[in-house]
Amino acid sequence: MAALTHPAATAFAARSRPGAADLVLRGLQWGVGAWRSSPADLHLAEGQTLALLGHNGAGKSALLDTLAGFLPARAGSLHLGGRELTHLPPEQRRIGYMFQRDALFPHWTVRRNLRFGRGAQAPLDALIDALDIGPWLDLLPGQLSGGQRQRVALARALVGAPDLLLLDEPFSAIDPESRPALRLTVAELLRQRGRPTVLVTHDPTDARLLGDQVGVLDNGRLLQTGLAQTVFERPADLRTARLTGVDNLWPLELLEPADAAPADMLRLGLNGQTVLVLPGRASAPPNALAARRCTVAVRAEHLQALRADTPPQDDAIDLDAELIDARCEGALWRLRCVLRCGLQAQAFALPAAWRSLDVRAGDALLLRLRPQDLHLLP
Repeated sequence: MAALTHPAATAFAARSRPGAADLVLRGLQWGVGAWRSSPADLHLAEGQTLALLGHNGAGKSALLDTLAGFLPARAGSLHLGGRELTHLPPEQRRIGYMFQRDALFPHWTVRRNLRFGRGAQAPLDALIDALDIGPWLDLLPGQLSGGQRQRVALARALVGAPDLLLLDEPFSAIDPESRPALRLTVAELLRQRGRPTVLVTHDPTDARLLGDQVGVLDNGRLLQTGLAQTVFERPADLRTARLTGVDNLWPLELLEPADAAPADMLRLGLNGQTVLVLPGRASAPPNALAARRCTVAVRAEHLQALRADTPPQDDAIDLDAELIDARCEGALWRLRCVLRCGLQAQAFALPAAWRSLDVRAGDALLLRLRPQDLHLLP
C-alpha cells in the first residue's frame, strides 16, 4: 500500500491511535429476510484493513450492517478488542460507518453533519484538510456533487476516532481523475490510524491497493481470505480468480509426459496438443490430476509481449500468439491475442514497450511469462 506524506493526514492519524483493537468473527452468520450467509471466521489485527471483494448481491453490505448492529447476527459472535459486540445496539459499538449512499442529513450543512454524534466535541481541522472539504462546510448536501458528498460521508465516518471503521464502496461516486489521489489519502489515513477497517468494494483495484487482507465473498460465503498478494496471485478456485480480475483462465488437459521428458514434468494441452510444459508435476492440485483437467490462471500484467523473433530465455515460458487488437487503458495498453492452440490471451504493455513492438492486428507476437507467475486451479 502506498504511503502518502500528507501533513493533515498525519496530524489526524496521530490523534487517532489510542484504543485500537483486533476484530474477531467466530462462526458469524448474517442475513436479510430468508437469506442467510455461511458461517465466517476472521481475525483482523488492529490497524489492518480488510477489503471485501464481491459482486452485487454477494452479501457484503449486509455483513457491514451486521457488524454495525443494524442487522442482528443470525449465529456466531463478534468481538472487538476483547469486547463482545454481538448483541449490543449500534450506539454502543463505537463504529464509524460510511454508507454506500452517503446518508447525510439533507437539511444540515456539511459542518453540522460532521458535528453529529461523535463529532460533537472532536477536533475536525486536520481531517477537513486531509480530505479537502473545507470549502463546502457551510453548504447543504444537495448543493454538492456525488463525489463531494462521498468525501463528506467519509469524513463523518472517520470523525471522533471510532474503534472500527466500515466503508461501503467509498469511491463509487468519485470521478476517475480524482480517485487515485483520494485512494492514496485514504490509504494513509487507514494505515496510520491504528484501528481495524472493513472496506467493501466490487473493484479489484480498490481491494489490492487498500487491503492488507483481502476477502472474496460470493453469495454469502467467504471463498478465500488472506494477504492481498496471496489472494490475487494464488486464488483458491476458479470463482475467486474471476472475482479478483484474473484475465487469462485457460482450461487445459493434463497430458502424459513425452517419452524424452522427465517423469516429473507437467504437460498441459488442448485437444491432445501440448500448450505448456512445466516442472513439478507434484505441485499440481491433486483433484486436477485425478480429473485430468485444470485451469491455468495468468494475470495479464504477468505476460510480457515481445516481437516474434525474440530469442528464448532460460527459465521462461514462451507462447506463440497473434495480435487481435490493442486498446489504451489509462497508463497501459491492453493487448488481446490468440494463442496458436486457439485460446485467447490478454497482456498489458507500457506505452514505450507497445511502440517498440511496432505490430498491428494479425501480426505474430511472443508472450513470455515466468513459471512462478502461472497458477493451476482444479
